[in-house]
Amino acid sequence: MCFAPYISLSTFVIEFLLSLFFLLKNPKDNLNRIIALISFLLGIYQLNEFLICTTGLNIFTKLALVTIAILPGLAITYALILLRKKIKWYWHAFMYIPALFFILMFILSNYLKESGFCKTIFIQYPGLGLLGKFFGLYYLMYIVGAIILFYFISSRAKSKFERRLIHLCMLGMFIFTVPTVIFLLFLPAFEIQFASVLCEFALLLAIEFIIVLWYKNKNNLKY
Repeated sequence: MCFAPYISLSTFVIEFLLSLFFLLKNPKDNLNRIIALISFLLGIYQLNEFLICTTGLNIFTKLALVTIAILPGLAITYALILLRKKIKWYWHAFMYIPALFFILMFILSNYLKESGFCKTIFIQYPGLGLLGKFFGLYYLMYIVGAIILFYFISSRAKSKFERRLIHLCMLGMFIFTVPTVIFLLFLPAFEIQFASVLCEFALLLAIEFIIVLWYKNKNNLKY
């Protein structure tokens, strides 16, 4: 029996409710807003997985991959918010150019002629060939870049409370990417299900977000 639709729908509900909680807790705070946005997009991805399983329509495969193409850029934005320094708009635009490239490729190219389909737990996507390798490299570079940024920003933090918060945020990058990498190293046949594996482990990230915002509020930190 395929459990993927039920897992995906349940995860969507959890991520969506958490995104509302994160935003409503302090809608004017930039850190709350970026965490809410990341959680919301992770939830939207899970909703698309549910729709892939229940409808088989290719449009939801494309929307799922489009959604996760945005996430690496948000990881960098997440780190930059903690820098407390205004970044020029064109640097932000430049940062999202790779995401725009992959979004256009997923929507307009012939790479996704077929829909993804349900496996027992995860969603299996059509092979992306060379594009898939570049997509994996894009993810790796941006996640590593975000971790380096977190480390650099923590070294400039003015208080121990800010430094600990930044370390908590950096931990979030490890807490769902490392289990994904370990999972795929031991089970390389699941590589074609990378997006689904990663986003299921993202539930760990959602739990970590709760701790991040609890610590921020406890120490009256504002961004």
